[in-house]
Amino acid sequence: MSVSPDITTVVVLVVLLALITLRVPLFLSLGLTGMLGLFLLQGVTGLELAPLALAAQLQDFALVAVPLFILLGEVLAVAGLGATLFETAHKWLNRVPAGLAGAGVGASTFFGAISGVSLSSVAVIGRMAVPAMLTRGYEPAFASGAVVASGALAMLIPPSLMFILYSSITGESVADLFAGGILPGLLLATVMLTYVVVRAVLRPSLAPRSEDSFSWGDRARSLVKVIPALLLIILVLGSIYTGVATPTESAALGAAGAFVIAGVIYRALNRDTIVRILSETTRVSVAVLVIVSAAFVFSKFLVVARIPDGVAAFLVELDVSRYLIMIGIMLSLIVLGCLVDAGSLLLVVTPILVPAIEGLGFDPLWFGVLLVVNLEIAVVTPPVGLNLYAMKSVVPELELGQIIRGVLPYVALEAAVLVTMLWVPGIATWLPELLS
Repeated sequence: MSVSPDITTVVVLVVLLALITLRVPLFLSLGLTGMLGLFLLQGVTGLELAPLALAAQLQDFALVAVPLFILLGEVLAVAGLGATLFETAHKWLNRVPAGLAGAGVGASTFFGAISGVSLSSVAVIGRMAVPAMLTRGYEPAFASGAVVASGALAMLIPPSLMFILYSSITGESVADLFAGGILPGLLLATVMLTYVVVRAVLRPSLAPRSEDSFSWGDRARSLVKVIPALLLIILVLGSIYTGVATPTESAALGAAGAFVIAGVIYRALNRDTIVRILSETTRVSVAVLVIVSAAFVFSKFLVVARIPDGVAAFLVELDVSRYLIMIGIMLSLIVLGCLVDAGSLLLVVTPILVPAIEGLGFDPLWFGVLLVVNLEIAVVTPPVGLNLYAMKSVVPELELGQIIRGVLPYVALEAAVLVTMLWVPGIATWLPELLS
């Protein structure tokens, strides 16, 4: 005997919140509650839908790009690209107020365009940039905030794992989503860089001026070291946008190119580094895909319970401006982002909200970019903001309160960019339309 969808939904949500509160691993929380919902709705027959949902979604060829892009980033991280990027940015920005903080933002932006994983960006860049700033007298909150916030850009600047996951649920083109993230990502990087400079001008004590001196020759030579990585980014993204290769094929090409760069140019590959690369890639990939699998089971419950249809009908019938509804959705996502990690939030809310977004007449590609900007806020806000803890782990002398205080201004900046994108959709849609 089945239970009504309304009662089932309440029971499932209560159990899910209880499991999350008890710190049960998220893949278990999502998987168990999804199966509970299917059982309550359809009995044992409903449970048979769980493996079918897994098989249908995990065989998506686009998901193969996830471990390949993670592999690409891990290879270049082990090769020391993070240090190279930070040193190059420092040489070019050392005479600018808060030049080291600006170098951290610049290096994080570039590294994000390679790794696609915000935690990796914070760990790799933060390990070098923040101690260098602290040694030169930078205020700890100011130093850490710049790297924690800019590390989140890896989620938005392609190749972004979040866009691959969003595509696997909605069917939107990965290439179009990648293109949609470029301008917002560069806009956010510019806003962050402007912020650190203006703050340093207004309060010089936050970031004492660098006494390092570099000639134009030093600066030019430093660029030579990053050209291989730049060419790799152009190769990967160019092959996608020109239609030469699918995103998955481009990810494989990029991973192979990363090994060539690390082995031939940087000469960083040996038995130990290869083992480290493969073990870390496996660890991160399994963690991502296990959560993805559980989220697919939970999403199957949502579909069977017709929750997306109900939410869509409710929002469409509201007698208010659709933009007011969108603002309400964005505020809800920001609150949820404080409680649930970014990847899981995307996987859970996307099948619920996208039908409503389409019903309101909005572009789902545009919403996908807005959603990822929301997720950037999620990874830097307590208590679940993973980037905060990543910074604490690589620079343990920092207090968590200092890191949180340093990142709060960037939350306001990202919210301002989010509002701008609500009123100017072309920031996200112009480039995909141009390239299509």
